[in-house]
Amino acid sequence: MKFAIIGLGYFGSALARELSESGHEVLAIDTDEIHIREVRDSVAIAAMADATDAEALAQLGVADMDTAVVAIGEGFEASLMITAHCQKLGVRRVYTRVINEVHDHLLGLMKVTGKIRAESLAAAYFTRQITNEAVRRYFGIDSGHGIVEVEMPDRYSGMSLPEANLRKKYGVNVVTVRRPVVKDSAADAPPTYQVAGTLDSEFALQKGDRLIVFGALKDIDRFCESAD
Repeated sequence: MKFAIIGLGYFGSALARELSESGHEVLAIDTDEIHIREVRDSVAIAAMADATDAEALAQLGVADMDTAVVAIGEGFEASLMITAHCQKLGVRRVYTRVINEVHDHLLGLMKVTGKIRAESLAAAYFTRQITNEAVRRYFGIDSGHGIVEVEMPDRYSGMSLPEANLRKKYGVNVVTVRRPVVKDSAADAPPTYQVAGTLDSEFALQKGDRLIVFGALKDIDRFCESAD
């Protein structure tokens, strides 16, 4: 998929890298040359431009993106203006970071695809990370459900999904697996991971896998505790 990430602060730049690492095409936009340099080698295109200028967004090809994320964390008017430009350009899905309650209300009136509460997402993720070191990534679906990436306990190595039986044991569904990729590099280099795609009943789990699981938060937490 093609994503435009507009605003490359801590949240926007991290999101751009995550999406690019997952195999998506990312167009990263910011007015700060330093921010552009920091992500240039991680994304398909990094452009320094004023996103409040509709013509600049059009020239950069934002209209061709599947999704636009307005990730700026300040600048109430600029955020609304950029969101409106993306909608007018016909971007199918527009997600905007919420700055305050009034901003939240106006985004609702604009009927944006999604309102991002980055601080709340970060707090939920950090809570699970500091209470269980196996948690690598967390995404909340609603107040009671979420998706988590967790280091697979070694005891499941060599098992198929039916043999692991995580749905019956913990009430969680394995969506997919991120598997470490062996590359010719320095021994101390961090591993890279490749998504296994849609899994069938014969898929064999391997040591080092990271499981992407969905379920009720209470069940996810119970599963994560078992990974210790």
